[in-house]
Amino acid sequence: MQLRIFGFLLFLFLVGCSTKVSKKEHSLYWQKHAAEYKALCIQAHNIAKSKIDQALKQSHDKPLAIIADIDETVLSNLPYNEMLIDSYLNFTQKTWSHWVNKQIATPIPGALDFYKYVDAAGVEIIYLSNRRVENYEATKANLIQAGFPFDEETIMLLRAETGNKEARRKQLDNFDIVLLLGDNLADFDAAFYKESNAERSKIVERLASQFGEEFILFPNLIYGSWEMGFEE
Repeated sequence: MQLRIFGFLLFLFLVGCSTKVSKKEHSLYWQKHAAEYKALCIQAHNIAKSKIDQALKQSHDKPLAIIADIDETVLSNLPYNEMLIDSYLNFTQKTWSHWVNKQIATPIPGALDFYKYVDAAGVEIIYLSNRRVENYEATKANLIQAGFPFDEETIMLLRAETGNKEARRKQLDNFDIVLLLGDNLADFDAAFYKESNAERSKIVERLASQFGEEFILFPNLIYGSWEMGFEE
């Protein structure tokens, strides 16, 4: 009898664990297989390209540049997120660094063509990511292997301490920033950083005119700041 009770309790525990992590499975499946995800990425790049073309027709006192986040904006990390779900694990810097050091993340849909176009147009590509500074060389190697423009002049600003990107953006005042590209609202403005979803929604309304103009947002249903306060 005791063995049966133990087995039943173990079953309930495993089911409970499975339920806890399964909430992300549907999101990951959509991002991996849905043609809508691919279309949204291509649509975002098409809009971004049109903004680049408009900027090139105007005169500028500073060199033109775009600022791009990396993860789920330039490179896709679906295998890493699949591993977390399959292994019933949460994100840790240790497992993330292990993945980054593999240097096998692939371009999101439409990214490679877009960044090659930007580079050929003479617009500076600045990578600004919350990957840790210790992952710099692996990230650089991954971008190059994937075919993205990256040379000795390329600027890539990674995270040393805070995840707030505002201080790093302010280092780029010598450029005329045409676009900011990202999958998280904090990639665009520090006002979004660590705010509640309710507050972030209010800020979106306040900055509504900048989306599709200066801000190019990419879909990411798997993870992000929107998870803060999310009850699993």
